[in-house]
Amino acid sequence: MTEISCKKCQANCYTKSGIVRGHQRYRCKACGCHFTTTPPHGKHPAMKALTVLLYGMGNMSYRMLARLLGTSHVSVYERIRAEAEKLPEPERPADVERVNVDEMWHFLKKRAKHFGSSERLILLSGEFFPGYSGIVMMQPSKNFSTKSA
Repeated sequence: MTEISCKKCQANCYTKSGIVRGHQRYRCKACGCHFTTTPPHGKHPAMKALTVLLYGMGNMSYRMLARLLGTSHVSVYERIRAEAEKLPEPERPADVERVNVDEMWHFLKKRAKHFGSSERLILLSGEFFPGYSGIVMMQPSKNFSTKSA
């Protein structure tokens, strides 16, 4: 039989104090806290760490992790998000400027004719200066032929 102890102060001196939802209720003589001997809720901390590790490796989605660990994909998302918020802000060198690429749809057409990428795109990448690189995506012109290239 396991030893009953207070969940707040871990003392072993208690008295019975009724029944709550079918479980015996106890009152701690040291701190006055009421408690029951129900098992703790949630997953084991090692399983939570495994969730973050598997997601961090980049091989598994939220839903795949949820199926593997027997939990919901929402709880996997919340667990990974909580761990990500604990991380420090990444440092960047002072000489690097921040570039926001926004509204690319002006260049690629406002509305797609089909779902997905039905047309081929030309991808140009290069290094402008040492340490500065860029990528440009363009649609080929109407008279572009892959056979001539």
